[in-house]
Amino acid sequence: METSAPRIHTAPARTILSVSGPEARALLQRVITADVETLEPGQCRPGALLTPQGKLAVDFLLFADGETVWLDVPNAPAEALAKRLSMFKLRAKAEIVINTDLAALWSEHPFEGSAEDPRFGGTVHRGVGEQAGDTVSIDVLEILHGIPAFGRDYGEAEIFPTDVNLDVYGGIGWKKGCFIGQEVVSRMKRRGTIRKRSLSLSFSGDAPARGTPVLAGTSTIGEITSSHGHDAIALIRLDRLEATSEAPQADGQTCRIDVPENLRPDAPAGKV
Repeated sequence: METSAPRIHTAPARTILSVSGPEARALLQRVITADVETLEPGQCRPGALLTPQGKLAVDFLLFADGETVWLDVPNAPAEALAKRLSMFKLRAKAEIVINTDLAALWSEHPFEGSAEDPRFGGTVHRGVGEQAGDTVSIDVLEILHGIPAFGRDYGEAEIFPTDVNLDVYGGIGWKKGCFIGQEVVSRMKRRGTIRKRSLSLSFSGDAPARGTPVLAGTSTIGEITSSHGHDAIALIRLDRLEATSEAPQADGQTCRIDVPENLRPDAPAGKV
């Protein structure tokens, strides 16, 4: 019995940037949050460039094959990212190119050259290739799974990477050595001061709009950053959520907040 080919979609508003050459991985390894040296063909890994203050400048998905690393980046910051990487390049043997002939692809099923997006627990597959037949936003699936996105839930230098769970998705290589902003985010983890997380909210009615405060009694515990249908994502203060016995609500609607075990606060650690 023949099986139908997977429906492959082009993700809109995404740019493919490549860093290639014998020193491409070494360049990225010392600059971005993700461990690029261990990235294998057939893998997808989130990553980000931070500001020196540890805030997220831009994030992306990474794919690699040999001496080439592809970055699946939101359109708006793509050109600025290419320029920043070129500044950090110095004499490194690496070429940084915006690939206008390639597209960011996704599907709910594996396809040739694809890799599991680790943020979705195996239900979404990503890749880089020629533009697919249809252009479909992945926003609805991201909101359903509680996955925040640059440009929709946050902007440049607004949040720390841990606020949007980049570390939980495997996007911070804690043991790979230094990267821009590393001292700040490592100190937050080491001291157990990661208090904010992006979490899924579920409502019985339509979820309130971005910017709506999330309350527990009279205390503000967070703010909705995006919503669709009955689902929303909110940046929540975990300490305030755990300290209250009141049911959370937003815009007069009670909601359920899911706090996965891997997003609960860490105890202070000796070293990272």
